[in-house]
Amino acid sequence: MKTFKVVLWSLGLLALGCAPGETTTGGTGSPGSSGATGTSSGQAGTTGTSSGSAGTTGTSAGSAGTTGTSTGTAGTTGTSTGTAGTTGTSTGTAGTTGTSTGTAGTTGTAGTTGTGGKGGTTGTAGASGTAGKGGTTGTAGTTGTAGTTGTAGTTGTAGATGTAGTTGTGGLTGTPVTLSSSCKTPAWPTPTGSTVMISGTMSVSGTYDGKMALHEGNLNDCSTGDQSSTKPILDVADGGTVKNAIFSVHVGDGIHCEGSCTIDNVWFNYICDDAITMLGGSGKTATITNSGFKGARDKTIQHNGDGSTVVINNVYVETAGKLYRSCGKGCSSSAKRMAMISNVVAIGTDQIAGVSTNDKATLSNICAYRVSTLCHTYQPGTDTDATTGANGTGEGPSPSCSYKGTDTHALVDHVSGKLTTDVLCTGQNSAKDGTTNSTACVTGFESCVKGCAPGQYGFKQSSCVSGMYAPSGSGCVMSSDTTIASDLASSHAASATTTVTTNTTCTSQWAWASDGNGKYCVCVYKPGYYQASSTSWMVWDCQSQWW
Repeated sequence: MKTFKVVLWSLGLLALGCAPGETTTGGTGSPGSSGATGTSSGQAGTTGTSSGSAGTTGTSAGSAGTTGTSTGTAGTTGTSTGTAGTTGTSTGTAGTTGTSTGTAGTTGTAGTTGTGGKGGTTGTAGASGTAGKGGTTGTAGTTGTAGTTGTAGTTGTAGATGTAGTTGTGGLTGTPVTLSSSCKTPAWPTPTGSTVMISGTMSVSGTYDGKMALHEGNLNDCSTGDQSSTKPILDVADGGTVKNAIFSVHVGDGIHCEGSCTIDNVWFNYICDDAITMLGGSGKTATITNSGFKGARDKTIQHNGDGSTVVINNVYVETAGKLYRSCGKGCSSSAKRMAMISNVVAIGTDQIAGVSTNDKATLSNICAYRVSTLCHTYQPGTDTDATTGANGTGEGPSPSCSYKGTDTHALVDHVSGKLTTDVLCTGQNSAKDGTTNSTACVTGFESCVKGCAPGQYGFKQSSCVSGMYAPSGSGCVMSSDTTIASDLASSHAASATTTVTTNTTCTSQWAWASDGNGKYCVCVYKPGYYQASSTSWMVWDCQSQWW
């Protein structure tokens, strides 16, 4: 009975919505397109009331709709990390880390369930009952739309590169200077041909061409710094010329000019008392050009002749007390001597020119490193400092020392760090800066550099503030030689355990000590100083903290 009732309920539904019965068997529904989960079966045809054959029950089933299953791909997580800034003396700011994450894809919507197929219409009664029409095939469920692919996450933006800290600039502002194009360091020549041997002193009249050979004598050994030398290896008569010669060790007092002379392209590796001495009198001129000098324990070119002139142009001097000295101890205090000094490159020289106040030197285009003073004045006939220079010292421009700030150039390629001027200060004592010992600014030298660190292996820039010199904030810009910079580093201060008194002899360069009065001392090659009892140029240079 339970089954019979279900059949009648189905037949009733077919009578309401199906076409008239046919004599054929119930039609089979066409397969439905994929539906989501269509599961209804076509209803059976109504049984014919006459003796005709019963309609075949429709049995087509709609295909189930496919369930949408696509899942959006997750966005890629941004992971770029900004590169850290390069560290200078100050640390650069680190780059920002990229952290963006991609948005996950949207889940696909499931397909709609397919509609069930309708049952076949009940056949009309007749002699032979027409079979009911097969149920209509259920409409296929709509295929689920695939999920939209998730948008990939935006790649994290790389962090900005940190700006490197500027090395040792402090409060210094302005565009860094570079080496002046007018400062040209010559190449030291190599001797050619056979060595020329000279016994005693050779006299020269007219022109002597050394043909770039090495000249050696049997006079004092200049490599030992014998300043008692008085005999020259060459004695040049009035009007004579010496050119193209390189001098060796035993050359005594070098070259003497008895009147006017021309010295061109000569090179001294060692200097005893002097390399060249001008003895010519009033109206005479010694012209010294295109030459080089090393290792002068004090003077390089000595100017004695009363009323005469010395012209120095395009020369190189390294490790010397002075390049030029107008007379000195025992000379006439009334005679007038003139010097014209130009286009000089000097390294490790205490003074470019030492001038008695009765004489005059004019300087131009002087390029220097490790030079204390460009021009220094002395009282006539003595080695006593005069007070006619800048700020009551013997240093800097004066009636006897004629030059301007623009005539000077620091060899800034010998240090590493920022300097905004290459004007050389008037001197270590005439251009002091600081809160307790600053001196008045000198016109034309308002911003200038001077030596710092033991042996003056660096440059310190000073600036004019309210008429007085003040530190520019750059500190001591140290040597570009990494060995020197390392040896002078503040980390070595802890080793300064020795106390230096009365310039105690030191045996190795870069040794550290203290003077017992709060100053650090380093044994270095200091311009213009030497220990008379030793062949060494090393000396304890004691300074307040320079780092």
